[in-house]
Amino acid sequence: MKKMWKRALSTLLVLAMTGMTACGGSGSAPAADPGAASSAAPSAAQPAAPAPAADGAKIIYSNGGPEEFFETPWLNPGTYTYSKTIYSHLIVADENLSPIPDHPDALATYSYSDDGKTLTFELRDDAYWHDGEKITPEDIKWSIEYVSKTAVVNPVFLATFKAIAGSTDANGDINETFDGIAIDGQKITITFDSIAPDALLTFTQFAPVPKKCFADVDPLQVQQAPYFQKPIGSGPFMVEDVQMKNYAILAPFDKYYNGVADFKIQLLPSAGDSDPNIVTRAKSGQLDYGYTKMVSDVQSLEGTPGITITPVDVRYTRLLYLNKFAKTDGTPSPLADARVRQAIRYAIDMKTICETLFQGSAVPANSLIPGEADKASDLDNYDYNPEKAKELLAEANWDPNTTLKTVYYYTDQATVDLMTAIQAFLGQVGIKMEFELVQGDLATLLWAAPADQVNGPTAVNWDMCYAANAALSLHEYYDRYRTGSPSNSHTPEDAKLNELIDATNASPKMEEQIAAFKELSKYENESMFTMALYYQPIFLITSDRIGDIKKATPQFNYDWDIQHWTVG
Repeated sequence: MKKMWKRALSTLLVLAMTGMTACGGSGSAPAADPGAASSAAPSAAQPAAPAPAADGAKIIYSNGGPEEFFETPWLNPGTYTYSKTIYSHLIVADENLSPIPDHPDALATYSYSDDGKTLTFELRDDAYWHDGEKITPEDIKWSIEYVSKTAVVNPVFLATFKAIAGSTDANGDINETFDGIAIDGQKITITFDSIAPDALLTFTQFAPVPKKCFADVDPLQVQQAPYFQKPIGSGPFMVEDVQMKNYAILAPFDKYYNGVADFKIQLLPSAGDSDPNIVTRAKSGQLDYGYTKMVSDVQSLEGTPGITITPVDVRYTRLLYLNKFAKTDGTPSPLADARVRQAIRYAIDMKTICETLFQGSAVPANSLIPGEADKASDLDNYDYNPEKAKELLAEANWDPNTTLKTVYYYTDQATVDLMTAIQAFLGQVGIKMEFELVQGDLATLLWAAPADQVNGPTAVNWDMCYAANAALSLHEYYDRYRTGSPSNSHTPEDAKLNELIDATNASPKMEEQIAAFKELSKYENESMFTMALYYQPIFLITSDRIGDIKKATPQFNYDWDIQHWTVG
């Protein structure tokens, strides 16, 4: 693998030094975090699979089984197969994570006021926990209040919950109970103090749990609760048997309100999206559904009979943060001029980088947003154009003696190779760049905001920072660039940018939010206030045994209708 990376880097450097461009189409599949270990070799510790179908039930195999405990479903909502099968949700999302009204898998029907201040659920009366007891509105209310106090709550969830009336005290601390959640029979009414733009998205991903199972469990120690050794949910499958570090068996829940499956699921243990045995398992018939970020896994599985590999878009973007605040000595940032930022993007041949360093498994980016439906359609792709870069630098009176300091925090060799390639490309247009690994208190080193976010000076010591954005909500991509954000270490006050960001948060209506994001993505693309480099989709691996299923982002919950899969 290292030799492959080195050959790719050599190709890049030759191209950068000669000004050549590569031919051929760009890949549409994701690279894993570059430099991660290949999963082609099986782990010596891999346990033998049990024989779980002694009762004659059909079975499908997946990975992501628990090793020490079932992870709580509130931080990484759908990363694990068990998270998407054990738990049900108040609202069901489609493959684009948009809410589907009145979906038969939803725990409730809902109505949302036009002003975004009231969200009402009518809890269905045929929903049961896996122990046979009915789900109550009190379980739902308590779950929201309790999870808000934990340290394992997704930031999108927490932002939504903190917008509920009476959720916080004068100091911003979470209250024991929320005045803004009212119960009347099966009706649960949530009143918001302010617009929570991701309210519906939150409830497509948030999993309620039974209150009775958490008596005397400190919310700050919730992952250690006995519950997560064999959780009780309300989804289409329940935990039948679990042997930590060995296997878990999920059986159909016979009281599930939208159909009962005719098969079981066997989960073999692995981290959610980092299974070192995924190739071995797929080749040996022990994987019917799984996913990977590793292009080497895909290469190893190509041509395997009965296995289909599908690249799926996810909200994961690698980028360069651009520090536009003045230096500590008061001199302007070398990146303050938009023409310089545009020149840098034209100077980097992302198509060739994706085809060589990432072996065709990453996609060049033209905006933070990966999904074409969520961003403007007429964006500049910034195809490699060193002459255009030189023209822009000349217009901006670029000082060729300036050296840009670039930092990164990934420790793999592939990141060093990427930095080396970018350094070479920039050098060809007259931009000097040095790069270094930073370690330690990254929150301070990378994201400390200036005391004055209007005028600066900067509170960090870098010009560009190579990093990633992994987002559940589109707001997670952009809110940090607004003046006043606690992690805005890079972007001085920009009235138009603030206005565009505020517009994305101003409406509870998804169509109005998407329209606002399209305008914001256009401004991002034009002004280059940040520099998206490439997207990393995910590879979904499925076997022919499960027939034709909906293939969407495997890291979140959506209407995958697993209980109705046809298993051969």
